[in-house]
Amino acid sequence: MKNWRIIVFIGILAGLGFSISAEAQESSNANYSVKPILPENQRDTGRSFFDLRVNPGGKQTIQIQINNFSDEEQTYHIKINTAQTNGNVVIDYGQDTLPEEHIINYPISEFVDYPEEVTIPAQKAGLVSLDIHAPATSFDGILLGGIQIKKDFTKEQEENPGQIFSEYAYVIGLMLSENDTEVTPELKLNEVKSEVITNNAGLVAVLENPQPINIKGVEIEADIRAKGSEEPVMTRMIENGGIAPQSVFAMNIFHGEAGNTKPLEAGDYQLSMKATDEEGREWLFTEEFSITKEQAMAVNREVFTVEDHTNPWLYAIIGILAALVVVGGGYSFYRIRKNRRT
Repeated sequence: MKNWRIIVFIGILAGLGFSISAEAQESSNANYSVKPILPENQRDTGRSFFDLRVNPGGKQTIQIQINNFSDEEQTYHIKINTAQTNGNVVIDYGQDTLPEEHIINYPISEFVDYPEEVTIPAQKAGLVSLDIHAPATSFDGILLGGIQIKKDFTKEQEENPGQIFSEYAYVIGLMLSENDTEVTPELKLNEVKSEVITNNAGLVAVLENPQPINIKGVEIEADIRAKGSEEPVMTRMIENGGIAPQSVFAMNIFHGEAGNTKPLEAGDYQLSMKATDEEGREWLFTEEFSITKEQAMAVNREVFTVEDHTNPWLYAIIGILAALVVVGGGYSFYRIRKNRRT
């Protein structure tokens, strides 16, 4: 089985969760780079991502530049991704599908037409055009996402079968707005449930920001206590997190340290959570919930080696007895039929 590690280079989105430059230099390990060609309706020309003011039903074409530093012709794959929030409370611009339960009124990925694949000659730069058609209905807040550009790594995969190497993609931020109407973010707690978190045992707190605006500078303190106890059995701290507009997400709460978690135990519990943002807004949540034996076992069986204390000889004895009953029953039936014939 091939193992591929993905590194995502992200365009600078001040205050929106981006922190790494979208432009790589030829001297870096990457043999290509990308650059946004900012249009006249760019709100802030000092930013290296698209921050565009649009009109209802408006159309425009934007362009990105792809620089191929290699000595060979290269193919690049393009995707438009709608911003989501991941389990570590970070805005994620790299997911190309939306969950079925999403609450986004206008996913930005549905309002951009673009080529899914382009080819650039060796040592050349190419311009790629993307057509934006804003929603016909006016909206407040922002539509947020990213333009992902990734080189085709098929050749590297064929030349290095079974080896691990780094694939990398660039994401240039794309934000659309129509007005400066202030939108106040909200944060709701929908549920708490047991979960397998990438081969770790724990819980997830399902949170929701129903407003079309991102939440910046998020700090979260969460404690899980057994009912009637003052001592936390699980904790989670988030510093300088980010929450995407109109996103529902499951915040991870590990039972122990990630990578070295402990089995879940059935029982009654209570979650206490405090969340704040950089504007000083505060949200407090308290939620009682239960973990059943079946739920705990389902997680533990997937994450850990669960010992089976059933005596294996018991199954052997049951099997032998069942076989004897079948054989004995068949023999009795045979004797009865034989006696009747005589």
